[in-house]
Amino acid sequence: MRMRRQGRSQESDADARDGHAHRPPLRPHEADPQAARLAAGGRMTPDAARSLQGSAGNAAFVAVQRMPRGGDNGEGPAEEKPMDGLSRLRRANARAEKRGQAAPTLGQADSPFGAYTVNKGRGAGPYITSNVKHQHPGSESLGTTYDELVKALDAEHLPLVAQAARSGTELDEEILASMDATQRRAATMLYGIMTQSEERRFPGAGKAMRSALTKQGDPYHEADEFEQDFPMGKVGGAQYYREVLAGKKQLSDKARKNLEDMSSSSSDGEKSS
Repeated sequence: MRMRRQGRSQESDADARDGHAHRPPLRPHEADPQAARLAAGGRMTPDAARSLQGSAGNAAFVAVQRMPRGGDNGEGPAEEKPMDGLSRLRRANARAEKRGQAAPTLGQADSPFGAYTVNKGRGAGPYITSNVKHQHPGSESLGTTYDELVKALDAEHLPLVAQAARSGTELDEEILASMDATQRRAATMLYGIMTQSEERRFPGAGKAMRSALTKQGDPYHEADEFEQDFPMGKVGGAQYYREVLAGKKQLSDKARKNLEDMSSSSSDGEKSS
């Protein structure tokens, strides 16, 4: 019997604090008020300040603030480095809006993991389902929530789902072959939701979801953290992203970090199923 995903134990946390290289350290708490004060005197947003402080400390933050505004020749605006989560979200949304997306084709669709069904949804995004009889024979009963789908997969399988949505990506055949019928069905559902539904609910969301799925490849990153990394997994998640862009809400720490970690490539688009 295959071992399923396990949460990080108290012993693992203790090992992390003791400095064991094979135990990822706990994430340090970031000092939001201090980041805000530092950001107020320069060009970086509080999100960017928190990110740089958390990874390199205040000295690196001050050094970036002192960099000239222009490029190498002093002309034109310089891009923030690192780009903060809000800027990444705004850029991903703008690029996806510019590309546009055709109305979904209802009915059966295919993924690298198997077939799924695209149904008419209540809003902009379609509703994704799958069945045992015709599409995934031998699979177990499976729900449609992120909590159920993510927990049905082993840690090594989730980044594979993210990779499957990138154009021209070859999947690891050994990992693909290790998936049982239920796991293939869960991966199929996540693939369909990511490429068909979420991207239509909020353009650019597919990129953020891929980043959250990739994080799940870390066995120390809890399955329950997925919806914290990717708020669209929660009720009203698309509206949350829209309100963040409108300045009505702020990104949570985990949502911001997930956006900062997602790919910056403009060609990193989803496949169309």
